[in-house]
Amino acid sequence: MKRLMLPYKNPLAYKELRTWQQANEILKITEEFVKALPLNTPAKTHMDRSARSTVRNIEEGFRRTTTKEYIDFLGFSAGSNEELLADFEHCVKGNLGDAERAKKGFYLCKGESTMLFRQIKALEQKTIKEKTMSANDLARIELKRQVDEKKKFDEFLKNHLKGDKG
Repeated sequence: MKRLMLPYKNPLAYKELRTWQQANEILKITEEFVKALPLNTPAKTHMDRSARSTVRNIEEGFRRTTTKEYIDFLGFSAGSNEELLADFEHCVKGNLGDAERAKKGFYLCKGESTMLFRQIKALEQKTIKEKTMSANDLARIELKRQVDEKKKFDEFLKNHLKGDKG
């Protein structure tokens, strides 16, 4: 049985979230950045859509009735932000557009990724604590944790062994 999120007292409370505030800052920077790109640059409309999607999915997720749905929409937002991050990185490496604005957008997107990840993890922990997460989702999270742990250990070993050879 899914438990509904507690009704919020302020339907615009998402505006108090740092993830939403920074996503809006990124949107403004992106809008200014793409104005200066040549008209035929494919990234122009893609960057604008990704920046808007990041903001709008935070808003839409906040209004969903379950924590699970909210987490899903934050995941969509994180995906859009990653696309935008890659586009800014491409522009920085290719000297496209205003280099300073591209770098600022890139670093803000990196920070947004971290904040969204933490927000999602906190909400997942909330559902675990409240016992509102499905068994399948619990198993998926545990499997991902184990895979991530193995990757970290493999990377540690690789770096440690590389150090012994040098």
